[in-house]
Amino acid sequence: MDIEQEVTKLKKELVILRVNKITKQKTERHKVKKIQHRISQILQIDQDKNE
Repeated sequence: MDIEQEVTKLKKELVILRVNKITKQKTERHKVKKIQHRISQILQIDQDKNE
């Protein structure tokens, strides 16, 4: 899977989790931080490769 595709997929998951929180549906709060962390890891690795 391409890095951009992976980041896009994770961001979509993040949006879904945020919408669920706003609409007071069942949320998995711990996933928000994990996804944010994973996105930052992927972007950092990509940035390091490009240098």
